[in-house]
Amino acid sequence: VQQLLKRCGAEQVSELAEVLMQEATNLACHSFGNFSVQNLLTSGTQEQRRRVARAIAKDAGSLCRSRAGDGVVAVAMEHAEPEDRLLIAHAILAEPGTLVELAQGRHGHGAALRLLQVLDAHESLQAHMILAEAIGTLRASRYGRIVARHMEESMK
Repeated sequence: VQQLLKRCGAEQVSELAEVLMQEATNLACHSFGNFSVQNLLTSGTQEQRRRVARAIAKDAGSLCRSRAGDGVVAVAMEHAEPEDRLLIAHAILAEPGTLVELAQGRHGHGAALRLLQVLDAHESLQAHMILAEAIGTLRASRYGRIVARHMEESMK
């Protein structure tokens, strides 16, 4: 599926892309399906990227807690349109524990750092406070330590 999305024109794979977009959140948590969703985010049309990003925002909590899903969130936070990145960031902040969970993930820690960049000053402060309250948990995690170090450096 990934190779079809990469090598064929938008019109050739539009029906396939439509099915992937309808099942984006289910596929995002699948160990193989997540790569097709990531490919839509990096190589899809603007409308496809927007629809996938909005689906991610609607189900941010479960995606951030999924090993495969956090990779999809990370790609969305890098490749989605700025307003969609902000929508995803707001969805993550709105669900208690989600940001801390994301910050501990292999791919999620990068998404958590990008989230801090897209928020306005007030929201970024809120996110920093959430992470600061969980600093012990972050330090105990391989990838959480990266986020904890970033926070410590940004406070200097």
